[in-house]
Amino acid sequence: MNKIHQLALSVIVLAIASVSIPSWACDAMGPNRHVGVITQIDPKAGTFTIIDAQKRMPMTFIAGKELLDGLPLNRNVIVTFRMAGERMMANAVVPAS
Repeated sequence: MNKIHQLALSVIVLAIASVSIPSWACDAMGPNRHVGVITQIDPKAGTFTIIDAQKRMPMTFIAGKELLDGLPLNRNVIVTFRMAGERMMANAVVPAS
């Protein structure tokens, strides 16, 4: 196999891995955790929204002012939460590496 074929194969493997890894990200984190990119922070409503890495859908969490003030918009994060009735209450938000 020449160098061009090796390079092409490497690019294909990396492309497949980058698509498949996020698809199981939330399940791999365990219960009451979601991985995603923060797309919206609403201090008045006390909420923030991520695009979930696994479901590729928006998920909105309730959060206190202290937590909301430290959130990085457009960053990939791991959210640990608990259910508050029908809504998800964020307990912690940490950067996903």
